[in-house]
Amino acid sequence: MNILFLNDSSLLCQGLASGFSLLDDIRYIPVHQSGWENRLTHLLKTWKPKFALAEGVSISTAAQKLFPLLRRYSIPLVYWAIDDPPDWRRMSRPLARGASLVLTPAKECLSLYEREKVRALYFHFACNPVFHRPSEPSLEYTCDLLLVANYYTSYPQRRIGVETILSPLRSGPFVLKVFGNEDWLNNTDHYALEPEVYQGYLPYVQLPSAYSSAKIVLGLHSVIDSPTMMSMRTFEALGCRAFFLTHWTPALENYFENHVHLVWSRHPDETTELVRFYLGREDLRDKIARQGQEEVYRNHTYQHRIQSVHQVLQTL
Repeated sequence: MNILFLNDSSLLCQGLASGFSLLDDIRYIPVHQSGWENRLTHLLKTWKPKFALAEGVSISTAAQKLFPLLRRYSIPLVYWAIDDPPDWRRMSRPLARGASLVLTPAKECLSLYEREKVRALYFHFACNPVFHRPSEPSLEYTCDLLLVANYYTSYPQRRIGVETILSPLRSGPFVLKVFGNEDWLNNTDHYALEPEVYQGYLPYVQLPSAYSSAKIVLGLHSVIDSPTMMSMRTFEALGCRAFFLTHWTPALENYFENHVHLVWSRHPDETTELVRFYLGREDLRDKIARQGQEEVYRNHTYQHRIQSVHQVLQTL
């Protein structure tokens, strides 16, 4: 099967692509790069993909030119609405109108797409065991607590996670390292990390090494009321066999067991207590981390995800 990815993000290259067969031919033409129209036109004239696939915001600025081009060559578009549900109205709905199939990690959005007469399937994030696995620890990332996440002002629910998970640990006797965008140092919320805590942007290729170097990996979610939607870092951290501590959401409880696969906190004070307890119990951290990895490898790889929609993809 010939598959065209319209972006070359790590989520696609290191993640989703691993779910397809080695016999599938996957090619990439990122439509955010200059000259993409000529490259795409040439490719479509010489190589006919079964479908084109894009995720999230990656095609938003190119949609007006992209959609007519795909229609001209009769190429179905599969749109992975990774920012559902908060960006459903602003981004997913208009982009979905140009797609033959929408994939969403938020089950509650399926009825919204049905109302719009858009074909949609449930399709969550996952891990790639070839990439998301334990790696050699690095002194650069060694710490008690590690957070790999961007700071966003556009998702108000995310601030609840920040206040539950991160804020109570900034003044504790812990070695805390945060990697992400520079908005951690300057944002309109006036929530600025100390320069010694903020470590810059982490290259995605270093993610397994970073997760393998920290005693506790922290997690944040931009959605706290969805039955399914959660951060993709959840699956990736567990795949790397990290001990993962995050704030409670119904999605987490629907997918994982507390103190079995990962650990969640409902309150800042509880976060501090959990960190102090588990920092002193390496045996329990290792046990939970191993059980979490076994769970995602057993049920939440991108091969599992692609298998769940493969029959529909074949009919596009």
